[in-house]
Amino acid sequence: MTSFDSRAAIEQQALEEAAGWLLRLEREPSCELSSEFREWIAEPANRRAFSAVERGRSALAIHSAAPEILGLRARAIRQMQKPGRVRTLPRKLLFRAAAAVVLASVLGGSALYMYMVSPVTYETGVGTRRIVALPDGSRISLDSDSEVRVRYTDAVRKIILEHGRARFDVAHDTTRPFTVTAGSEMVVAIGTSFNVEKIGSKVLVTLIQGRVVIKNSTGAKVETARQNPVALKAGEEFEVARDNNPVVKQADMKTATAWEAGQLIFKNVSLEEAAARENRYTKKAIAVDPSVATLRISGVFNAGDVSAFVNAVTNYFPVQATTTADDQILLQSKP
Repeated sequence: MTSFDSRAAIEQQALEEAAGWLLRLEREPSCELSSEFREWIAEPANRRAFSAVERGRSALAIHSAAPEILGLRARAIRQMQKPGRVRTLPRKLLFRAAAAVVLASVLGGSALYMYMVSPVTYETGVGTRRIVALPDGSRISLDSDSEVRVRYTDAVRKIILEHGRARFDVAHDTTRPFTVTAGSEMVVAIGTSFNVEKIGSKVLVTLIQGRVVIKNSTGAKVETARQNPVALKAGEEFEVARDNNPVVKQADMKTATAWEAGQLIFKNVSLEEAAARENRYTKKAIAVDPSVATLRISGVFNAGDVSAFVNAVTNYFPVQATTTADDQILLQSKP
C-alpha cells in the first residue's frame, strides 16, 4: 500500500475532502442528506476515499492511546502544514482532520496495519509500578518488573502477561471478550476486576469483582480436571503450577491486593516463592538454595526492603545469607 504523499494529487484531494466530510458529519449528521454531500459521494473515487478514511477513523478510536498512533498524529499535522498541499477545505478543518488523513495514508499494510496485527508492549522496571489506560476504558495496573502485551481489534481484546503481576479493571463490552493469557491459562472476562500473577511455573488469578472463566489456552491434552473451564466468583482465587491440578479457594483480599499499596504479605508461602516476589523490587536479587527453598514463611514487608526480608528469614530460620561473586544474596542452610 502506497503512502499518502506518493498518491496522485487527485487522490490526495479526495482523501482530504473525505476526512473533512467525516468530521462534519460527526458534528452535523443531517449533512448526509444535503445535496452537496450526495453530489460529492456519488463520485466513485470520493466514495472509495470516504470508506478508507472511515475505516481509518474506526481504527484510531480503538488504538488512540498507543504511542504509535500519537506519533502518526504528529506526522499528520506536519504533513498537512507542508507548502503546496492541495486544500479545498478551510485550514482549521484540515488541521482537525489530520489524524484521519494520516490513517488513510497507511491503510492496508504499513504502520497502522502492523500495529493492529501486532501487540503493543507495556512494562515496568524494577521498583516501579504503572497504570495503563486502554482505549475502551479498561485499565491495567502493572506491578514492579512486569510486562504485558495488548492487542485490541474490532472483535477482541487480548492481553498476554509475559511475567510479573497485574490488576485488570475491565470495561463491560459483551461484543468483545477481554482475555488475559498467562502461561497455559486464559482468563475470560467481560466487565470485572481481577489480579493475574505469573511467578515461575505458577499462575495465580484472584477475582476481586464480577465473574471470570479460566480455560487452558494451549489446546493440548490436559488432565481431566483441566478439560473443563473453571468459573470464579468474587473473592475466589485460582492457582495452578506445572504438573499440579488447579486449586480454587477463598482469597485473602488484603493479601492479594497489598502490592498496590507497596506491601508484600506472605501467609505460609515457600521461601523460594517469597524471594521470587521480593526480587521484582530489587536489582540485588535473592537466590535461594534448594536446601531451604521449601521453608514456609509468613509476614508483612515493604516491597523493596530486601534487608528487612533477609533479616527476618535469618533470624527466624536456620538460614544464613551471603553475598555471591555476582552480587546476589544467597540464602542457604547454616552449617
